[in-house]
Formats: sequence, C-alpha cells, structure tokens
Amino acid sequence: MKAEMEGNAGMGKMKKSAAIAVGLGIAVLFSSPAMAIDLNSYKDDAVHGYSYGTNARAAVTDLKSDGMSVYVRYSRNNSDGYPYTLHNKSGAGTTATSGSGNTVWMVQGCISVGWAPDNCDRERTIS
Repeated sequence: MKAEMEGNAGMGKMKKSAAIAVGLGIAVLFSSPAMAIDLNSYKDDAVHGYSYGTNARAAVTDLKSDGMSVYVRYSRNNSDGYPYTLHNKSGAGTTATSGSGNTVWMVQGCISVGWAPDNCDRERTIS
C-alpha cells in the first residue's frame, strides 16, 4: 500500500511539473517584448515598402529604372492615426530607411506619378 501511494505521489509531481512547464511556455510566448512580424508592400515590380523584425523602422526600395520616385506610407503605434511618408528619390536599386521609433504596424508602397494619381498597393498591416 505504501509503495502504491508513493507511486501516485510521483505521478502527481509529474503532472504538476508538466502543468508548470506549459504555463511558463505560454507566459514566455505572450510576454515577448516584440514580436518579429515582417510587413511587405509591393506595387508593379517598382516599389518595395517594408518593416522587418521588431518593426522599429520602415524602409522603401526603388526596384525599377523608370525615372519615377517611390515612397512608403507607414503608421506607428501612438502616431495619432496619421501615417508618415518616407520618400526615396535616389533611383533604382536604392533604399531609404526611417529613423527608429514606435512599432510600425502598417506599410503601403507607392509609385509617385506626377501627372496622375499615385499608384499604391493596399495597406499591409499586422493582423
């Protein structure tokens, strides 16, 4: 009887340890200071607007030698709902990068068209 009780006590400790391990795993998952989510916005193989990793910066790359400048509209946490705009007027193959700040949660790559409405991708957001 005593050996049977000790065996049951061991099972209780194992269940308790497993529950603690699962609880700690969930706590670590949801308490990460920054989730690594990549935001990408492309339009007409000419512009790539993006924010990677901790999403502290936004960037825009001009992908096409067409003489048109590109820009990315982006929103940050605590930006009062108004998006920022980062222009890249340096030509194909170049990238412009914003300063570091609050988490970027939306990017939208655009081609600047002087004689018509700008050609933009849809807003890409962290879901």
